Amino acid sequence: MRYDKQLKKQQAIQEELQTLRAENESLKKEASTMGEVLNSTLHEVRRFSALVSKFAERLSRETEEQPQINQTALSVLYTAGMISSRLAYTDIELNPRALESQIPVRSGIYKKFDKAKRILAEAARDKKITVTLIGKSLTEIETLPVFELLPFVLIENGIKYSPPTQTVEIHFEQIHNRQVVRIKSIGPTVNSAELPNLFDKGFRAASTSNMPGDGLGLFLAKRVCEYHDISISLHSGPKSSYQIGGIDYSEFEVTMRFPAP
Repeated sequence: MRYDKQLKKQQAIQEELQTLRAENESLKKEASTMGEVLNSTLHEVRRFSALVSKFAERLSRETEEQPQINQTALSVLYTAGMISSRLAYTDIELNPRALESQIPVRSGIYKKFDKAKRILAEAARDKKITVTLIGKSLTEIETLPVFELLPFVLIENGIKYSPPTQTVEIHFEQIHNRQVVRIKSIGPTVNSAELPNLFDKGFRAASTSNMPGDGLGLFLAKRVCEYHDISISLHSGPKSSYQIGGIDYSEFEVTMRFPAP
């Protein structure tokens, strides 16, 4: 009697294992199919991005004497470059070893922030926000394609969370032979307990919970900084400058210290 019970129990376990193996194989096939679709999609998006860049570059050359159209063409060109950078980051997320195949290029830090400012010019105009680069920098570093995301998401955050008619300032300083960049803006006050979590993927401070956004900007900035040995820190003013719609606003600052040359 006891033997029959043991046998039935073993058979039930074997049947369960077979079911789990079948489900596992099915999940593997599904994951493989999704991976193929994703890779194919990324390839097509890269191709379209390259075509957009090509056409926008041609249009910018042909409209040099038409400032408005020329500026729009340059904005399209720069934005296409941002798409390429975002795809480069996606490659790394899907396969960390992809970082090894990305070729670094010598880039001027000031120029990268100025480029991001130009891309976001229309978004700034819509909110009557002034984006200003203060100081100069001739510092160049080796950058991967994903570096383009860093100035873009930080300036974009400054514009997004600032009340209308404010200023986003990008300060360039040399401190102890190291390039330091500070981005200062007015944003919703973040309490000290939440501040370290702003770099977490998907985290939103309580003061921004009802504002548009998905909590990815500072997460991406932090990751890009890690790839380039850049330290990044945040500071939110302890005292409220003023209140709008029940939300306290104060000065918000992002500080980046670049590696010594």
